Amino acid sequence: MFKAFFLIYILSIFLFSFETFEDKLDFREDTSSQNKASKLHPKSHINIFLPSLPYSYVAKATNSGLLRTYDNKNGWTYDLAESHERLDDYTYIFTLRDNLKFQDGTEFSIDDVIYNLRFFRNNPYLYTNIDKVDFDIFKLDNKRLKIVLKSKYELFLNDLAAIYFYKKEYIKKYNPAGKYTGTANKIAGAFSMGPYILKEGFAIGDKHTEKLELIANPYYWDKRYPKIKRITVYTQLDINKAIENITKSEGKLDFMPIPFNKKFEVILSKYSKLIISKSTDNFIVFFNLINGNKKLKEDRIRVALNQALNQENLLNFVYKNEGRISPFTASINYDIVEQVAKEYKIEEEKNSQEELINLLNGLKLNIFTQDRFLFLLKGIEFQLNKYGVEFNYTVTRSEKDIYQELLTTSKNKNKKEWDLLVWGDDDWYGQNPWSVFFIYKHGSAWSTIPKDDFMQKNIQNFFITKAHTKEYKNIVKNILHREREKAYTLRVPSLNNVFALNKELIFKPNRGGVIPLWEMEISTNHWSIRDDEKYEQELEKPIKPKRIK
Repeated sequence: MFKAFFLIYILSIFLFSFETFEDKLDFREDTSSQNKASKLHPKSHINIFLPSLPYSYVAKATNSGLLRTYDNKNGWTYDLAESHERLDDYTYIFTLRDNLKFQDGTEFSIDDVIYNLRFFRNNPYLYTNIDKVDFDIFKLDNKRLKIVLKSKYELFLNDLAAIYFYKKEYIKKYNPAGKYTGTANKIAGAFSMGPYILKEGFAIGDKHTEKLELIANPYYWDKRYPKIKRITVYTQLDINKAIENITKSEGKLDFMPIPFNKKFEVILSKYSKLIISKSTDNFIVFFNLINGNKKLKEDRIRVALNQALNQENLLNFVYKNEGRISPFTASINYDIVEQVAKEYKIEEEKNSQEELINLLNGLKLNIFTQDRFLFLLKGIEFQLNKYGVEFNYTVTRSEKDIYQELLTTSKNKNKKEWDLLVWGDDDWYGQNPWSVFFIYKHGSAWSTIPKDDFMQKNIQNFFITKAHTKEYKNIVKNILHREREKAYTLRVPSLNNVFALNKELIFKPNRGGVIPLWEMEISTNHWSIRDDEKYEQELEKPIKPKRIK
């Protein structure tokens, strides 16, 4: 332990890079995957902390639809459907898998698919444009159905991956009608078809319990999953306490995303390790252009705030090099965003240092944020202080508090005064930048910007244009460049996923869209199945961070 603290001391003096620090430690091999526990060991149990989009991650683990959000080029894969055909721009035929069952063991049929799709058509969610797109549903036989859109809509398959199927009794009693956040887990029970059953708690975005309990679904169609019997999900913990739980004790916490400045604590822990991967998640720093500081309504002030930030310093000193600089708010790790960044030049006038000071000096901004983003905001504040900008913080542990303010601001009904609001915009949509673009859609509860006809025209075209085409790339370019020109958000670097996890937890992260809880495994050395045996001293040695490209 003395050696570990001595290394931190040397690090603080000489400003070693993270890579240099890694070279100074005697790492052991990660042996967790070499001695996997038996699938669904009756005692297998992990505790995880999901501070951003817990409702989305839990919904993907406890629910199923025809398709499932996935980490591939399309952004989806087959779930309850085994295949599909697209006959033209409007017509899809889906073939259902055999022998499907609800989580309570009752049979699931093509009629249940049709019932659910018709309910969704009349009660759609409100965070894409599917609520404006009507469609007809036809039963072809006991395995196949046809969906015919009444207008062109190229995001349909991505949207379909978030349309979940429930028992009729659940729909009639609890009415999971769509809104601006997910409604899939309004109450615990075996009502759905996903790999896990929600046993206790609920999570629907702007409301959630502090803890949810998941148990393995014995009737899930893919018999490879899940692999762990029980998962406890925490939705709001003090970030420093959570770091302490995962690094200094066993059994309190097995998995969480961490602030980048906490990497050393994780590596030096007896019980935790780091996994780092490229990500399409985003940190969104909203400007309140509805009822915030009046100066923010001036384009030149927002542009100046963005130009005052040294992105390279943010990446090096705040992100600890866990990310990449992006010319846009959308992650540079989206393939289409990187293509636009490389192929289209940004035309922009640069303010001098003197001009930035003249524009920004004396600007006071009210900040509303989760505690997990303080490391980022303190780095931003340090830079903007040089130009006379002052921050006043309101901090919460819970994302639901963020939603309650953000989603009421567009109608001027927010209760807190805020000028900047930070949200962990994890890529819930699956390799499609819509999960950032939707905050620019005028009329949406997610938007805090004024009406912009040029932006709205391009967003409407985005809905009806096929991906991976020249026209699609041009529309994406228009949206990205317009957002930068108007500085609708405070731009920060694109992040890597940096997860702390128990040394005996086996997990491969996706770039975005989903944290596949059902794929997680544990080793025979995991605390939940060791029968009170002490963790071996040899296993307490640090494990070198694993980087997944």
